[in-house]
Amino acid sequence: MDSEPNQPPVVKFVADRRFTGLAAAGVVVAVVIAVLANDRAGQLLAGLAALVLALYVVSDLVFSPRLVVSAQGLRVRSPFTRADLPWSQVEDVRADTRTRLGLRSTTLEIDAGPVLAVMSRRALGADPEDVAELVNAFRPH
Repeated sequence: MDSEPNQPPVVKFVADRRFTGLAAAGVVVAVVIAVLANDRAGQLLAGLAALVLALYVVSDLVFSPRLVVSAQGLRVRSPFTRADLPWSQVEDVRADTRTRLGLRSTTLEIDAGPVLAVMSRRALGADPEDVAELVNAFRPH
């Protein structure tokens, strides 16, 4: 939690930097494979992998922090959603858990009328259930 003396508390959630680092390393490996591959299909596949991983890295760095929580409301920054939401606009903040094909995934959903922001554990750098609980603790009653 970030706070300075005489300043109201603010909590920031950023993408998990371990995954950002792994994606950056993956970019390097994919580029090396693309350069060293002897066949066009291998070069294309490795180049595509490098591009996708590079987009993850850039997204993690450009849209950081992903979520800022304060007494005034929420600030959401992601590739598809950029919004400053006062608490009066926020209808619901919840963790949504789904199981599909035997895999369990939990996301944080912020419902603010026309704005629906959905963030993963990787994007938040924390468990969405814990984040939902903390965000709701900031919410004025």
